[in-house]
Amino acid sequence: MYTVEMMQGLNGIKNSKHGIRRNGVPILWPWLLFFVLQTLLFSLCYAGVTPQQPVKILCLGDSITQSANIKSSYRFYLWKAMVDLDWQVDFIGTMESCYPEKDRSGGDHYQGRQFDRDHEGHWGWTADQILGIDKTIPENTGKGNLSEWLTAYTPDIVLLHLGHNDAGLGEPLEETKEKLKKIIALIQEDNPGVSILLAKVIPTDHSEWNDRLIRLNSVIQGIADDTATSDSKVIVIDFSEGFDTETDTFDGIHPNQKGAEKMAAKWLKGIMAVYETGHPKTVAKP
Repeated sequence: MYTVEMMQGLNGIKNSKHGIRRNGVPILWPWLLFFVLQTLLFSLCYAGVTPQQPVKILCLGDSITQSANIKSSYRFYLWKAMVDLDWQVDFIGTMESCYPEKDRSGGDHYQGRQFDRDHEGHWGWTADQILGIDKTIPENTGKGNLSEWLTAYTPDIVLLHLGHNDAGLGEPLEETKEKLKKIIALIQEDNPGVSILLAKVIPTDHSEWNDRLIRLNSVIQGIADDTATSDSKVIVIDFSEGFDTETDTFDGIHPNQKGAEKMAAKWLKGIMAVYETGHPKTVAKP
């Protein structure tokens, strides 16, 4: 089964949008400068919140988490920013690749460190597939489900950006809402002190699909309020604001480098907010 996201995404790789260009060359330096300055600002403001132990971060979601290549992966730019902050970070997950990815060489080293590719982003997947309810899995997009994955690792922080495909396929909003709550509950059952950053997802340039994404985003804060506990923070990160599908994606759906850098900056701000409040916590399972 090929989902809406897979068909649109693969087509977008061939007919990608590149934003502002001069003589056919993308003008990227203003956004690179913005990202560098923002990282420096975080370094100055949060130099005192460096965790004492390596932080285990689970990037959980669909193709927006997996990405089409390293340069369009928010995971890469988030990792670079955390290296600049001298954090010891351990990205965890059963996946290592982008989709589709043939060349794994080059561009993944920074400040003498190698990019930690581990993640749990699955191209084309819905909340049903993350939970293992729908066992129809697109080829070469991973295997297993959240309950199985959590037997192999326990995250301190989860970056959850999910629901794009559910909306694209017209899944009922109330069902998607309850499944996102179930995903959060499973993570909290595995680690009662986990901190979860829950995304209001990025927009798409497909109008009907985007209307459904807007409705999904309207219930995200309520999901966070319903699932947060005294030990487990659930913080909403709003990616729907300040994200332009014309200049921040390569196909109207998936982030390009500029979009990935924007996402990384917001994730980083959320992670810093978690540590400012004394989370994530170490809490024994009941």
